Amino acid sequence: MRSAQRWCGPVVLSRFDVPDGHDLLVYSCEDCACPVSDDAAGTLRVLPPPPEASDPRQWVRASDTVEIEVDTGHQLLFNPFGRAGAVVVNDSAYNVFRDFESPSALGEIVRNRSGHDQEVISVSQRLAQLQLINPVDRQLLPYFSDTGILTAWLHVTNGCNLRCPYCYVNKSAEAMDESTGRTAVETIFKSAVKHGFTAVKLKYAGGEASLNHRLVVKLHAYARELAVQSGLRLYATLLSNGVSLQDELIQVCKSEDIRVMISLDGLGDRHDVQRPFVNGKPSFRFVERTIAGLIEQGCPPHLSITITNRNADGLAALVRFALEHDLTFSLNLFRDNDCAASFPDLRYEEQTMIEALLAAFDVIESNLPRWSVLGAVLDRGQLLQPRQRSCGVGQDYVVIDQRGQVAKCHMEIERTLGSVFADDPLQLVRNDKNTALNLLVDEKEGCRDCTWRYWCSGGCSVATFRATGRYDIKSPNCNIYKAIYPAALRLEGLRLLKYAVI
Repeated sequence: MRSAQRWCGPVVLSRFDVPDGHDLLVYSCEDCACPVSDDAAGTLRVLPPPPEASDPRQWVRASDTVEIEVDTGHQLLFNPFGRAGAVVVNDSAYNVFRDFESPSALGEIVRNRSGHDQEVISVSQRLAQLQLINPVDRQLLPYFSDTGILTAWLHVTNGCNLRCPYCYVNKSAEAMDESTGRTAVETIFKSAVKHGFTAVKLKYAGGEASLNHRLVVKLHAYARELAVQSGLRLYATLLSNGVSLQDELIQVCKSEDIRVMISLDGLGDRHDVQRPFVNGKPSFRFVERTIAGLIEQGCPPHLSITITNRNADGLAALVRFALEHDLTFSLNLFRDNDCAASFPDLRYEEQTMIEALLAAFDVIESNLPRWSVLGAVLDRGQLLQPRQRSCGVGQDYVVIDQRGQVAKCHMEIERTLGSVFADDPLQLVRNDKNTALNLLVDEKEGCRDCTWRYWCSGGCSVATFRATGRYDIKSPNCNIYKAIYPAALRLEGLRLLKYAVI
């Protein structure tokens, strides 16, 4: 980590100062209906031009700005209503920021600080660009944007070779056939065109999607044809338990840029305690071998980590494994469901989870990746892009099961609404008012006045309803989120100090 003495004069750092900074904003929730990771339209890609030093307007600090000490000599500033993200300032720049506690013109700040005029002007302009100060007559409102991507969960098989106790799927040997799959892909593209989307994202899932790998290969080839015909971009992810991936499937993923997500819940017995084979035998060594093979073949996977009371104590070691192998990952808190009801030991206490997450954060601090963890370590939330809903359920996300039936959320895949053989799947989920209701965060009790509301968005609606019987209330994990958000922002501050170039 860089020391406070590295730079002379005031310093303001943001992701714009990290080479390829926008590409390092990893949106890692691949196994859910969260906003897709490929088009972060809600973030600033280019800073707006700075105000002139002679600007006569009165400027004031953004009133809701969060301040967190990163280390001796550096503060992190985060405006929850802005789009510029986390910003690190050294003491000199922080003092300029504090000069705007009261409304002041830029020139007035310079006059009050004799000497180093250009440095003060430069810092003030930078704070304005990063939405940390704003004109007193202009209230900064959060900016929300649609991704323009229709995401579809294709449940290509209901079968699986593992028996994870937290899984929400009632397993069977039934698999999607080619006719159903092709019809599903066709209707997804028709929905995308009809509703004005610019891209489609397919998630090949199950069950264990690789058990029907030949269909996955055929469906993706067909989707590629339809994407060209319709003029839409195509993205895809393969969701797998990683026990065994066929060479043909790996090569298609590599050549077609299909992202591979592997579920890994720990090292050794910390994984096996909740991801055994059907016969109860451990699976970790098989998954470890698959991950090593994917890395060797130039197709490094993203790791999805589900945390329960069973494996929380092994989270830090697993995060260290991921970072040492230069793998991105996402942390997901266990969500109760009907299939998991007979395993009460999966449920965690708040403090247990907070301690496990903070221990993992300590590991991240010691092994800081170039990519930002703000989109990966906060369960259903993220600190990269303001949003009004926690996921795309009911908006830009559809689930299609192995029979071609349409559902709103994969967590409720058996609550079907219609069929791809007769209906527009997106219109089905948008019309539905009886299954998972994905309300605006401002409609949720306990969220409306929260600093983090446009980043947490109230958590998973399905999980909240199961715990409370209500959709219009904050997540039962609210206290966990509030405990870890500041710590995650501090990690981002340390990352900027390590990798920013000025």
